[in-house]
Amino acid sequence: MTLKVDAAEVIIDLLQRGHAVEFRARGDSMHPVIREHDALHVEPTQQCKVGDVILARAERGLTAHRVLAIRGDVIITRGDNTPAPDPPLPRPRILGKVTWVERDGKRLKVAREFVLLRALRTILARRKSGAAGFSPP
Repeated sequence: MTLKVDAAEVIIDLLQRGHAVEFRARGDSMHPVIREHDALHVEPTQQCKVGDVILARAERGLTAHRVLAIRGDVIITRGDNTPAPDPPLPRPRILGKVTWVERDGKRLKVAREFVLLRALRTILARRKSGAAGFSPP
């Protein structure tokens, strides 16, 4: 007998019950901070600040992206390696905050400051060049 388990549902259930989780990342939308196959450590919370990397239930499934803006109960996120922000996300869809990744046997803290500065520089450069896109609050 084969038992099929939906890993996303298990992750969601554990975080909602207050447990931290670890799992392997897929994709490169957060490169270089999070790379394909890094182990992500996620602490359960619905609280976040601009610059945090959160895990959320997005339309496409579980997604770990950086918070660009918070407008009331709506969060704007974007992958560090993507050109445009994600669709607005209601706060209840936030499951937790990525606190560190493990790569090649080493734990690496997910910093807010360095990458946030880089993201702001990118946004400002796009605004100067006249490129359309997200405007920070």
